[in-house]
Amino acid sequence: MKRIIGLLLIGSVLNCSAQINNAQQQFQQQQQSENQMRNILLEVGGGLIILTSVVMLIAYSKAHRQAIAEDAKFQGCIGKTKSEIYAIYGPPDSIVDDAQGLGGTILEYTTTATQTDSNNGVYTTTNRRMFYLNKDNIVTAVKKDSR
Repeated sequence: MKRIIGLLLIGSVLNCSAQINNAQQQFQQQQQSENQMRNILLEVGGGLIILTSVVMLIAYSKAHRQAIAEDAKFQGCIGKTKSEIYAIYGPPDSIVDDAQGLGGTILEYTTTATQTDSNNGVYTTTNRRMFYLNKDNIVTAVKKDSR
């Protein structure tokens, strides 16, 4: 009887040992899977950071090129006639005397942008483009400002 009990105890210990080994293998496989998933997420995250950076760089580059082209167009108006300015920009928002007493005028074009800033609230910026015309309605100078 002692022998049978001994065999049963040995069998039980071996069975428990096998279950523990099986649990350890499952745990190791789960850790390997988690490590693989972590590595994949790190690679994808790194790729997203690079992709986002590239997209932002392209957007900035495009906006910068557009600003340069717009400034070249604006500066290129020197020597143009009032009619040509109207054809390019449409009628101005206002026409004022240049106050030099020589019959010149200033064509003013304004744009207003309202922006929201989480720290400072809402604020408005007014951008103004001005074309200085002589008495013959020829652009002699241009100027931009913001308020």
